[in-house]
Amino acid sequence: MAAKSAGTATRTPAGDVRGLLLAAALRVLDEHGEKGLTVRAVATEANVAPMGVYNHFDGKTGLMAALVTEGFAQLRNAVAGVVDTDPHVRLQQAGVAYRAFALRSPTLYRMMFSGQCAPDSEVANTALGSLTEIIRYGQAAGTIRSGEPFDLTLQVWACVHGAVSLELDGSGPAGTEEHWAFIYQQTLDLVSRGVAPD
Repeated sequence: MAAKSAGTATRTPAGDVRGLLLAAALRVLDEHGEKGLTVRAVATEANVAPMGVYNHFDGKTGLMAALVTEGFAQLRNAVAGVVDTDPHVRLQQAGVAYRAFALRSPTLYRMMFSGQCAPDSEVANTALGSLTEIIRYGQAAGTIRSGEPFDLTLQVWACVHGAVSLELDGSGPAGTEEHWAFIYQQTLDLVSRGVAPD
């Protein structure tokens, strides 16, 4: 392999720079929270010039939209990745995967549902759609009651999102902090009973 001549620099392809910036933004968000998510901090973390954030995301607003879009893609993959053939187990495991994602990336999770940024609507819809597919699977197997699958999806999502949000915000009564895993499992059991056939 020939050596590079002095002063020759290699350029990172544009698609790679975008990916580097997005990955850097996720790290900054995890380590420093939303207040620490600045153009300069992300550019420094990615080892690129701050102008790169403007070139690829049109500034911080575009970067935040890309971040929440990535969050919905990760959430979709987490829920859709549950493939147990038992419909009851699949619904339960999807709930477990949902909570695990939120606990792994709490700041990103809050941003996704804050209304502050506009994610790609198609990606956001497919995240909820992955739960709808689990509902349909259960209906076909006779373990989930009949009804409009999307309506049932919203009911299930309201329960798990509410439980996860309470846990992340520490909004429960004093002394419950250490019991949220148990409380959440009980919530999933309640959901399973609620969507079961009459």
